Amino acid sequence: MTEQSTEIIEPLAKFHAQPTTKGRITIPKETRKLYNIEEGDYAELLIRKLDPQTKKPTKRAVLIARLNMTGQCVIPSELIKQLGIKIREETIEVLLLSFFKPEEVLADKVLFSKYRTQLLKRGYAIISEDDEKIIGFQL
Repeated sequence: MTEQSTEIIEPLAKFHAQPTTKGRITIPKETRKLYNIEEGDYAELLIRKLDPQTKKPTKRAVLIARLNMTGQCVIPSELIKQLGIKIREETIEVLLLSFFKPEEVLADKVLFSKYRTQLLKRGYAIISEDDEKIIGFQL
């Protein structure tokens, strides 16, 4: 029998949230400030549904979600359904496992590198006709 070594990983933060009707939860402002987590960043979260009586986790899932400007992210409705979370009634436990900046993942994939920051934060950038010509598109 081989012995497995298990490394204990501490979450960056642990908090409780009550998902809104649209499935939104918010990473606390203090946590975002501490780790410099900004709009457009992605968070890896462990979501735990808690037993109402014992407060112990009964179901769990991992989620990667993009944060908006107020630190909110959306738990997909399908995941809420699978975990059996009652929206606006139940409090869930959330562990922030990690986060990453979009440019860490997508930096070399963006054609309009001049606008990389805007594209990765906002999802769009206004460009000029000259900028469009740089990548070879013709009108």
